[in-house]
Amino acid sequence: MADSLDIPSLYRRYGDLVLGRCRTILRNEADAQDAMQEVFLKVHRFSDSFRGESSPSTFLYRVTTTTCLNRIRSKKRRPEDPVEEMPTLASTDSVLDTLALREFLNDLLEDCDDKTRECLTYHYVDGMTHDEVGEMVGLSGAAVRKRISGFKATVRRPE
Repeated sequence: MADSLDIPSLYRRYGDLVLGRCRTILRNEADAQDAMQEVFLKVHRFSDSFRGESSPSTFLYRVTTTTCLNRIRSKKRRPEDPVEEMPTLASTDSVLDTLALREFLNDLLEDCDDKTRECLTYHYVDGMTHDEVGEMVGLSGAAVRKRISGFKATVRRPE
């Protein structure tokens, strides 16, 4: 099935979808643009991982989410100028509040495995149900619910 992936056609058809997803997760236009390019490079490089079990849009959605989450994790390990981290949309919060919130969320997710991070992103950022998330990440709805509940319990646990 990999031979049937026409990357330029995928880019024309799904580029806006991928870019929108990148913007939603990364909240930074420059990072979103870079991530979109990275997604299509990965799809080209690893096109053999697409086995036709899902639609190209579902495949791209998953690659996009993973790519963006990896970028967030990498930035956490190698922090850059905090000005780059500022949201591109106007906010009623101060810049310091926004940066503090982002740092807090990154700290919360730091110890999560990739699957749990994906589950949390799909559920809370995208508003997907547990069953929809499960379909995206290859788990049952109950397994997604368990991962989210486990995360909540960890966050609530007093130290």
